[in-house]
Amino acid sequence: MRRRLCFLLGILLFAAVAFALLNWNDAAVPGKALPPPFDEWDAPDVSMNAAIFITPQHPSAVAIRAPDGRESEVRVVRFEGVAIDPVREYAARTEFTDAEDVSEAADALEADIWARTHGGALWFGKPDNAWADTVRAAWGEEDRVPWAEHEPVPWRGWLLLPDGPQSPLLALGFIRNREDLLDRTLGELGVEAGGLGSALRLARMNVASFGLYGEFGDVPPEINSDVLRGTGAGIIVVAESSYPAFLVGALWGRVVSAARLEAITLDSEEAHYRSLDDEWHLTAKRYGRTLYFAVASSRDEAEELVQAVIESQRSRRGE
Repeated sequence: MRRRLCFLLGILLFAAVAFALLNWNDAAVPGKALPPPFDEWDAPDVSMNAAIFITPQHPSAVAIRAPDGRESEVRVVRFEGVAIDPVREYAARTEFTDAEDVSEAADALEADIWARTHGGALWFGKPDNAWADTVRAAWGEEDRVPWAEHEPVPWRGWLLLPDGPQSPLLALGFIRNREDLLDRTLGELGVEAGGLGSALRLARMNVASFGLYGEFGDVPPEINSDVLRGTGAGIIVVAESSYPAFLVGALWGRVVSAARLEAITLDSEEAHYRSLDDEWHLTAKRYGRTLYFAVASSRDEAEELVQAVIESQRSRRGE
């Protein structure tokens, strides 16, 4: 009996040490609600692999060029996009300060993009197919459901974003980490992070929720890396594994190697860093089965965003 008791105590002690080493009980703590105006954003009731909602604090100027070469400037109030593929199959809704801006923006779209005007908003996307019909119907009828019901994983990821980055929250979004979708979308934005998506999939981190922090002044006419530079800050991404935390800990070395991360120390805590072609910088921090990573145009900015994560986690734990 005594041997059996000692054996069981040994197993429990081993498990406790293993779980501690693997950060089993160090999971991230979610916030209670999204900040306004994002708390009023519900999901259009359509299938999607990605979505984004941008709401600058002030209307943002966008320079556009019509097919005849005439240039003009319109002012955007907010932007919502949903996608099966953010590059190949998407739909977007942009609201303007002036109804005249709607027709000017529509005239500037490329020939392969469908467009509809709806009051002070322009709906557009590609291709014009059955999925686009469902999106337009959902927008037209305001057929929306809470994100917590429609997409609970991205919703929880948004709640896990930190409370206090110095720059304001400009946008929320998510993208599924399927095949090359995440890496290819980042590449279209000028952020070459090859191997990141497959590394996250090793730990079954299949959804990336993100917050874009900063403020637009003048928005560039194309969606590329200048959009990120124009915010003056960067992106914080949250990815949660469907594996338990101790298993993520066991796999973490492989994830770090596949993602080409190097170990660093931030605010006395272990973190990781990767330079993305010397133009963008990625800093990462893991809490149990939850990974945070920040992307910014300088290493200092990326580290500041992850430090905001660390401070938020400490505050939520009451440390």
